[in-house]
Amino acid sequence: MAEISPASRAVPSLAGRMPLQCHRDLDSLQGFVHSTISGESPAAPVSADEFQQVLLTGATGLVGRFLLRELLRQNDSLVVHCLVRARDVEHGFARIRTALEHAEIWEDALESRIRVTVGDICAAQFGLGDAEFEDLCRCIDAVYHLAADLSLTSSYASIRAVNSSSLRNVLALCLRIRFKHVFYASTMGVFPEYFCNFSNEFSGRRIEHHMQPDLAAMKRLFPPGFVGYPWSKLVSEQVLLFANAAGLPVAIFRLPQTGMSSTGFTQASAVAVSVHYAAMQVEMVPASFSIQSYAEPVDTLSEICAAISANPGRRFKIYHCCDTQPPHDDFRPADFGLYLREVPYETFKRACQALGERSPLHGLWDLLDFFAPYWFASGEARGVAPVDDRAIREDCPFAVRWPALLIRHARSYDWIRRQRDAWPYPVPHVRLDFDRLMTQAEGYAEWAGVPFDHAYPGWIRAGLQHLVEALSARQAGLLEERRPHVVYELNRQLRNNAALAREWRQHPEIEREEIVRPVFIVGINRTGTTFLHRMMARDRRFWTLRRYELAEPVLASGEYGTEAWTVGDPRRAHVKEVLESIRVVEQFAEMHHIDVDQPEEDFPILRQSFASWVNAVAYYVPDYRRWLAATGSGNAYAFHQRVMRHFNWQRRQRNRDATKVWLFKMPFHLMELEALLANYPDAIFIQTHREPAQFMGSWNSLVDRIRSVSLEPRPPHETGAEQLDLMSGMLNEAMRFRESRPEIESRWVDVSYRDLVENPMAVVNAIYERLEWRFEPVVAAEMESWLERQAEQRRQGPPHRYRLEDFGLTAERVAAAFEPYREFVASRKIA
Repeated sequence: MAEISPASRAVPSLAGRMPLQCHRDLDSLQGFVHSTISGESPAAPVSADEFQQVLLTGATGLVGRFLLRELLRQNDSLVVHCLVRARDVEHGFARIRTALEHAEIWEDALESRIRVTVGDICAAQFGLGDAEFEDLCRCIDAVYHLAADLSLTSSYASIRAVNSSSLRNVLALCLRIRFKHVFYASTMGVFPEYFCNFSNEFSGRRIEHHMQPDLAAMKRLFPPGFVGYPWSKLVSEQVLLFANAAGLPVAIFRLPQTGMSSTGFTQASAVAVSVHYAAMQVEMVPASFSIQSYAEPVDTLSEICAAISANPGRRFKIYHCCDTQPPHDDFRPADFGLYLREVPYETFKRACQALGERSPLHGLWDLLDFFAPYWFASGEARGVAPVDDRAIREDCPFAVRWPALLIRHARSYDWIRRQRDAWPYPVPHVRLDFDRLMTQAEGYAEWAGVPFDHAYPGWIRAGLQHLVEALSARQAGLLEERRPHVVYELNRQLRNNAALAREWRQHPEIEREEIVRPVFIVGINRTGTTFLHRMMARDRRFWTLRRYELAEPVLASGEYGTEAWTVGDPRRAHVKEVLESIRVVEQFAEMHHIDVDQPEEDFPILRQSFASWVNAVAYYVPDYRRWLAATGSGNAYAFHQRVMRHFNWQRRQRNRDATKVWLFKMPFHLMELEALLANYPDAIFIQTHREPAQFMGSWNSLVDRIRSVSLEPRPPHETGAEQLDLMSGMLNEAMRFRESRPEIESRWVDVSYRDLVENPMAVVNAIYERLEWRFEPVVAAEMESWLERQAEQRRQGPPHRYRLEDFGLTAERVAAAFEPYREFVASRKIA
C-alpha cells in the first residue's frame, strides 16, 4: 500500500526490506492507521503542556515504575492511568505499589493521582468494554507505551503479539475522537553497532541523529528466529513514523542498555548485570568485559523522557537517550576489593556452566555464544557512546546531568545488600587484604613509570598494613556493605602516591619549593576552627587547600596554569561524584557543612601516608592507635611537607612569581607538634579554646555519626570514654609542649570560642594585629559578606542536637580529664 507523504518525514526511510513476518506486520499496522484516520478524521491534539490525563503501559516494568513517578513529580496536577494485568483494581494497584516500593521510590503523596485500568495490552481495546474504552478515548491526552517483552533470546514470532501487534490497540485509542500524543520506548539495540559494542567491523562507527539502522547488518546479526526483540521495536517505530506523517504527534525514545538506577535499584535479569554477577560468583571475568558497560540509570532516562514529552516546542521525533560524557576515571572490580582473573571467554563459560542453574547466566549461553566475538573479544572497552544525542540536548528543558558511573555502581551494591534476601544471585564478598592492595600498588607504580619504593617506601607500607589489619579485626566492626568503599579509598590513596611520585620525577624543580611561615589553625574539634579557617580564607594573602585537590593532588592534564581550580577542573566534578556516591553531604548536614569549593582540613595528606590520627577517629582501631602512638608521625609530616611543595609548585604555574602564605587547619596537628615543627620550623599557630564540657558532647556526636556510616554500632558510653581519653590526652600534652617551648610563644595566637562567636570580625582583627599583618578594608568587606552568607546557611540548616549524658559523660568527669589544659587556659587568661 502507498505510504502517507513520505517526503514530509524528518526521519529518512529504511533502506531495504524487513524480514517477511516483520514486513507483513508493518503493512498490516500501516493499513490500520490509514483506514482509521480516513474513517475518524480525528481532531487536533492538546498541547503537550496541557496534559491532564495520560495512559501508561508497562507501569510495573523497569522503566515504567520510574517514569510513573517522574510524570507525577514533574506535573503536580497530572493523573496517570496505568494499564495493568490484574484480577481487579485493588490487585492492580498493589502490583504498582510493590514495584515502586521494591525500587525504593514509592511516595504516598502520589497515590491519589494514580488510576488503575485492569486490562491486557494484547487484547482488542485492551480487553475493555466499549463504554470504558470510549471513556479512555475521550479523557486521555497522551499515551506512554512502555509495555514489552524484553527477552533478548526470543524469536520475533514469539514476541510480536506483545511488542508489535499490540500497537494496534494503542493506535486505536490515539486515533479516536482526537489525536493523542504517543511516547514510545524503543531501544538503541535496533542498531547492530550499538548492540555489538561498536567493536570489530563496527569499530569507528557513529550513530547519527535520526539515523535508521542498517537492515542488512540487522539480518546478519539479528536472525528473527533467534533475536527478535530489535525487529519488534523497529516495526513499531516505522508504524509510528507512518502515523506521524498523517498527523499523530509522536516521540520515539531509543533507550540504551539499562539495568540500574542512580538510587541503587538493579534489575537482576539485565544481561550486563547477569554477566557481572556471574563473574563475581566464579571470580573470573571474560576478556574485554567491563563493568563500565552501557548502563545509563533508568531514573535519569525517565526524567528526560517525562520532561521532553511535556515540552510543547519539541522538534524531534527520535531521541537517542545515551550518556555521551566521558567518564572521569576508569575503575575495575579490584578497586573495590573484588578480585577477578581475566580469562578467555571459553574458560569463563566452563566455570559458569559447572554451576548449572545456580549461575546467573543459566539459559543465556546461546545468546552469549553468538555475541561473544563482540562483547568479550573486542579489545579496549569503550568509555563514551559514539552516539549523537543532539535531540535530547535541544528538546529537554534542562541540562541533562548523568549520574557518574561510580555513583551508579556504589548505590547498586548498597541496594543489593539491603535486598539480599530477595536478590537471586550470591552477593560477592569484598576482600580487604594487604597483599592484594600491594599488588594493586605495583600496577599503579608501573602506570606512573616510577620505582615501587619511590611511591611506597617501607614506612608507608607499614602504616597501610597496620591499618588494614586493624580494620580486619573483629573488634573494628567494619560493616560488610562498607568494605567496597573502604577498599576504594585505600586504592585511591595508593594511586595518588604513584601520581605524586611521577610528578616529582617529571619536575625535579618541585624539590626547591619553599613553604614559608605557614599558618596552622590547631584548636580542638568543635571549637570554631572550621569557621575561622573559612573566614580567614577570604584574605587573598593565603593559599588554602580545596577538598577536590586533596582527594586528587595531581591534575591528569597537568594544566595547572589554566584548568586547575576553575569550575571546569575535572577533579571537582569527580569528588562531588564520590561524595554523592556515599551520601556524605546529607549525612552530616546538621554537623559540618561539606562543600568541594570551600577550604578544607589538610588531614587527607596524612591519611595518604597511612599514619594519621584521623583514622583512629573514623574507625574503631585500638591496635592501630597504639601503633601510631608508639611510632610517631615524623615520616608522615615529612611526607606532608613534600606534598605541600607539590601544591606550592602547582599554584605557581599560574603565576611564577606568586608567593603566598599557606593557611592550614586540622585539630590533630596538636597530637604531633614536635614532628610538625621539625618540618615547618617557622610555623605560626592559631589555637581556638572552648570549655571541654561544651565541646565534648558535640565531638562525640560527630564521631558517632562518622562511625555509623562504616561500623557496627558501639555502646555510646564506650565511645564517650574512648574519645575523652584521646582528646584530653591530645590537648593536655599539647599544652605541656607549649610550656616546654617558650621560644615559639610569639608565633602562637590564642582565640576564645565565645569571643569568636560573639564578634568574629574583632577576633580576626586582633589576630592580624598580633601577627603584624595589615587588615585591608577590602579583606574586611569580603569577610563581612561571607559572614552574612554563613548566617543564612546556618538559619536554613537543621540544628545539631547532642548531650554529654548520651555518651556516659558528666561535666565533672570531663573537667577532671582536661584539668592540665584548663589550668593552662586559666593561667593565660583566655576567656
